[in-house]
Amino acid sequence: MARRYDAVVIGAGNGGLTAAATMAKAGKSVLLLEQHNTPGGFATSFVRGRFEFEPSLHEMCEFGSEQEPASVRELFDELGIKLDWHLVPEAYRMVLLNDPDVKDVTMPFGVEAYTEAVEKAAPGSLPSMKKFLALCSDINDALNYMSSSGGHPDPKVMQKDYANFLKCAPYSTNKVLDVIGMPVKTRKIIEAYWCYMGVDCDHFPFYAYAIMLWKYLTTGGYIPHKRTHSISLALSNRILELGGDIWCSTKATRILMKDGKPCGVRTTHGDVETEHVICDCSPNAVFGDMMDDSELTSAQRRAINAREIGMRGFVVYVGLNKPMEELGLDAYSYFIYDNMDTVDQVKCVNSFEKNHIQASICLNAAIPDCSPPGTTIMSFTTFFGADLWDNIAPEDYVKTKRAVADQIFEDFAKATGVDVRPYIEEIEIATPATLARYTLNPKGAMYAYANSDWDSMLARLMMMKEDEIIPGIRFAGGYGPRVYGYNSTYNCGNMTAKLTLADMKGEV
Repeated sequence: MARRYDAVVIGAGNGGLTAAATMAKAGKSVLLLEQHNTPGGFATSFVRGRFEFEPSLHEMCEFGSEQEPASVRELFDELGIKLDWHLVPEAYRMVLLNDPDVKDVTMPFGVEAYTEAVEKAAPGSLPSMKKFLALCSDINDALNYMSSSGGHPDPKVMQKDYANFLKCAPYSTNKVLDVIGMPVKTRKIIEAYWCYMGVDCDHFPFYAYAIMLWKYLTTGGYIPHKRTHSISLALSNRILELGGDIWCSTKATRILMKDGKPCGVRTTHGDVETEHVICDCSPNAVFGDMMDDSELTSAQRRAINAREIGMRGFVVYVGLNKPMEELGLDAYSYFIYDNMDTVDQVKCVNSFEKNHIQASICLNAAIPDCSPPGTTIMSFTTFFGADLWDNIAPEDYVKTKRAVADQIFEDFAKATGVDVRPYIEEIEIATPATLARYTLNPKGAMYAYANSDWDSMLARLMMMKEDEIIPGIRFAGGYGPRVYGYNSTYNCGNMTAKLTLADMKGEV
C-alpha cells in the first residue's frame, strides 16, 4: 500500500467533488480519483474553434440569488466556492409541433407571474393553479422539515403539519392533477419540464415534479459565467487547499475487500489503503467491474439489477457565425415536443423516426459575451430509450448521428422559424456512445437510474440503510439517493460525505 486515506472518492463528477470537499473540510485525508484528464464529468467545457461549449447544464434550480440563497448556493458558500452567476431570463419557451391546444408559449419565473401567464394562455386555469401551487408549497415545507430532521422525521409531526404531502407522496403527477381537476390545456403548459426527468407524468411522482417546478418558480434558474467547468475547477482547487489529493487520468480498477468490508482501492497508478469508499459512478460498474461476484450475495445482485437505466443523452453543439438577434432567436430555453401526451412521447424515444423531443438553449441569451462578438452558441438536447444505438453498425454510426442532428435542426426551424444550419461555423455531436465513453455512464445514460414511481428520490431516501449493499461503500451523484440533476448531485455528495463521517464516528 503506497498511502492510507480516511476515504477514497471514485469519480470527480458533481457528487464526487462535493463529497471530497466536504471530507477535506472536516479535516479528513481524502483521495479523489478521476479516470478523465480533468475533473467534472458532465460539468466541464470543451473548445472547438473559437467557441467554448457547455456540455450539459441548462439551468440550475435551487441555487437562488445572493440575497435569497437556496441550498446549492448555501452549500458552495459553506465549502468556500465563489463564482459569478447569471440568472436565466425566462423559465422556458415551449412549442408543440402537432397540438392545436398549445402552440407556442413563453413562461416566466416567479409564482405570480407564472400563474398569470398560464391563465392568459389557458383561460380558466386559475382555480386549479391555486390548488396546485398550494400543494407545491406544502410539499416544499414538508421536504425541508424532513431534511432538517436528519432523515428521522417525527411521524406525528408529519401527520399533523404535512398531511398534504403524505396524501400526495404515493401518486403520480397526472393522478394528482386529475384529482385537483386541472384542465388538459393547463396541464400541458405546466408539465413542460417533464423531459428534464425523462419519465412520463403517469409514472413520475407528483411530489418530485411539484418540488422541481416550485424551485424553478421561486428561485429562478442560474448558470455560471464560465461554464460548469469553473464549478468543477473551483471545487478541485478547494479540495487541494484543504489538504486533499486528486489523481486525474487515474482509473479505479478494483475495490479491495477484507472480511466483507473495503480495505483499499486498486488504481492504474497503484494501490491505496482505506476503509471508506464513496463512489460517484454507477453501482453496476462498481459491483460488476470492481468486485468479484463472490463478494456479493444473490440478494445484493438482484437489488443492483432491479433498477432501470434512465434515458440516454444526445446533444448537438453549434457555434453560429451570426448574433442571436439577427438569427431571430428570442429566448434562452426552448422545449419542443410533438404533443404533451408524455406517455406517447416517452414511447417515441425508442424510435429514430418518431422522436421529435428537444430541450435546447441559446447561451448568449443569458451570457451575452459567452462567444466572440457577432456569434452565438447553442446546444440541442434530446434523449433515447432502450438500446437503439447498440444496434447501429459501425459503418452507419456517423451517418445516423448526422441524420438525427439534421432532424433536430428541422424541428427547431419548424417550431421557431429559425434555421441555424446556414450559419454553423462549428458543430459537435455527442451520442449516447460519446457520453458513455467520457463519463462511463452505462449506455450513455445522462439520467442515471430512472426516477420513476417505485424508485423515486423519496423511496431511495427511505431505503438508504437497505441500499447500503456493503458497509463502507456509499454512493454520491446521480446514482445516489437524491437522484440526478445538478442541484441534487451536488447536495448528494455533501450528504454522502456527512454520512461517511458519521460512519467513522460509529454513529451509523
